[in-house]
Amino acid sequence: MPGPAKHLTPRQMKFAQLIVYGVEGVPITKTEAARLAGYSDAANEGSKMTNPKHYPLVCAYTSNLRDEVREKYGISYEGHLEELAKIRDMGKKDGRNLPTAATTEIARGKVGGYYIDQKIIRHGNIDDMNLAQLYDKMKTIKEKNKKVIEAKEILSKDS
Repeated sequence: MPGPAKHLTPRQMKFAQLIVYGVEGVPITKTEAARLAGYSDAANEGSKMTNPKHYPLVCAYTSNLRDEVREKYGISYEGHLEELAKIRDMGKKDGRNLPTAATTEIARGKVGGYYIDQKIIRHGNIDDMNLAQLYDKMKTIKEKNKKVIEAKEILSKDS
C-alpha cells in the first residue's frame, strides 16, 4: 500500500479554496465544493477530504488558507470577543443598527473559523486533571493529529 500523498492535486486545492472562500464570498457545503472541484462522487469525496485520516494534505492546506484569512482580515479570538463586547455595549446604549453590526461580526467570526457546527460531549474538566493526565491528553491529541502535522510540514517545504 503506498504511503500518504506528498503533493496536492489541482482538484484538491480547488476543493480547499472553495471550502474556505465559498463561491463569491458565500459559504458552500463540502458536497458543493467537491462537485465544483470536479469530483463525480461529490458527497463521499467532500466528506473524506475534510477527514485528516484520509486526506491530511487537504486538511493542512485548508487550515493554512484559514490562517491566511485570519491574518489578512485581522481576525483573532481575542479581537473577536472584544468586538462582540463593543457591539453588546453599544446595543445597551443605542439599539439602532445593532442587529446588522452583530450579524457582521458573527460573519467575521465564521470566516475566521471560530464558529464550527459540531456537538461536543464533554466528560470531565481540564481543571480536574493532574499534570500527568494533562500530558497524556496532549500526547493523545498530538497522535490523533499526527497526519495533519506531517502534512503541514510537507506543505511548508513545498512553499
